[in-house]
Amino acid sequence: MRTILSIGLTALVASSSGASAETTIVVLEFGPGGSVHRSASSGSAESTSPAAVASFWNVLHRPSSSTSSSKRAPTMGQHAGMSVVPDLFTRADAGIVIGLRADSLKSMPNAKSLLSDDDAAAPSNVVGRLRIPGNVGAELVKLVAPSDDVEMVEIGADAGRRLLSTAEAAASGGKGGGIEALSLVVDASDAGAASAADEQLGRMLSTLKDRAAVNGKTVVLHLVVDREGETAGRRLQDQDANADGNANSYSYNQKSMYEIQSFNLYLWTSVGLFVVVAMVMGAFIDMPLFPDTLLFGESGKMAGSD
Repeated sequence: MRTILSIGLTALVASSSGASAETTIVVLEFGPGGSVHRSASSGSAESTSPAAVASFWNVLHRPSSSTSSSKRAPTMGQHAGMSVVPDLFTRADAGIVIGLRADSLKSMPNAKSLLSDDDAAAPSNVVGRLRIPGNVGAELVKLVAPSDDVEMVEIGADAGRRLLSTAEAAASGGKGGGIEALSLVVDASDAGAASAADEQLGRMLSTLKDRAAVNGKTVVLHLVVDREGETAGRRLQDQDANADGNANSYSYNQKSMYEIQSFNLYLWTSVGLFVVVAMVMGAFIDMPLFPDTLLFGESGKMAGSD
């Protein structure tokens, strides 16, 4: 039986009143790969449902034995219209589910990069993302492992070693059966604790990447994140800002229609003004002077002769 390792990573934070909540599932693949793919028919921003995610996990990590717990995801087929789908022929050797609940990820750059919609900023082994309205991360983790089997792990060196041992067990092909559940409790108001948890998460990802490649095992990690206070509009603003930043780094060899029209307008307006000024100055220089307008001219002589 393939092992599904479930790790509940819970950050205790206060909810933002009136703000929309969302659960994001980031799917990462380590090792040879090929067990999960991004669907070309659906966008990464489309919402799904807990039942659809449960079906995705069931198809991707369905154990070969029928002795699974009744609290785990029931046997069901893959739901249609999902942005990430399992391969029909290649199966993952192990899976890890990490549940993260956090209001702010400012002190967690590794987790923030995994959640970024900018594929250039995200790690290369990120296959895709699934989104569910509302905070349903705890319910999703319970679909993988019963709450009685969840082991609480405090932030510290022991938590780091526990995460690394979990990663090594998954990269070696699992323990041959059963579900291992951990819950890493983080206080998001403590920047030091959040930073330490993010560092341990980064080391776990590095261990999975290295050991899975060496052992030739395919490991799929599902990062389940409950996000408070982020609306779809704010996410679109972040996407636009990332697109603008990427566009500023590019060099274009052609001009837009607005730039061409502006150039012609300024050029011929300047040429026209120069021609008009030159003609006026030439007319003033060549203008004939009448004698009676000169100082001490004919008018003066006539007045003196009288």
